[in-house]
Amino acid sequence: MKLIEKDYCYIIDDFFDYEIIAGFTKPVLAGNPAQDIYAALKSLNSDFAVSYLKQVHSSTIHYISSEGVYVGDGLFSSRNKLALIVKTADCMPLFFASAQQGTVGMVHMGWRSAWAGILGNIPKELASFKVIAGVGLRPCCYKVGEEFLNYRQFSSAIERKNNEVYFNPIRFTRETLLMRGLKEENFLDTGICSVCSKEKCFSFRRDATTSRTLSFILKK
Repeated sequence: MKLIEKDYCYIIDDFFDYEIIAGFTKPVLAGNPAQDIYAALKSLNSDFAVSYLKQVHSSTIHYISSEGVYVGDGLFSSRNKLALIVKTADCMPLFFASAQQGTVGMVHMGWRSAWAGILGNIPKELASFKVIAGVGLRPCCYKVGEEFLNYRQFSSAIERKNNEVYFNPIRFTRETLLMRGLKEENFLDTGICSVCSKEKCFSFRRDATTSRTLSFILKK
């Protein structure tokens, strides 16, 4: 994997099939999906439609064919030139693509949607998919409360450091998706922590910002 820097975004290259465009916006954009995605993807020099979410930290995923705004925390589609977008400022954006099935998807995974089972609601078999964990909290900065010790679904993804509790969303995501049929070699972690990477993305924990990083995926 490599990141290709554009004026307003980073393109994630050398992992998905060539016809898939995936990436995330730079902090020069505030994160309005209805407007900023066109600036981010202006280098495409082609028309495309846009779909994004009114995110509610749920387990709801929509499989769509039409542009628009959907209530929930995941979007999947087989339509060409339809950009799927999630907004984050610490939650984990997950990119999904299957060249075999001609399907792409984006999931907005905070701990609440993870706890609610959003990864179990993905509307496709995962054996042919590749998945990328984008810009979000990593275990270095994902400090949580002691109550997380009681969440059984998180048990293997909880770490103690200096008598404090940390959540590892990468481990949780990888283990959950492997149980759903994803192949180990088809999971990629960008390794970009939203708190640590101020030059690349927004973080609510770090700055209490109202701006958001837009993560996007579409088929040409």
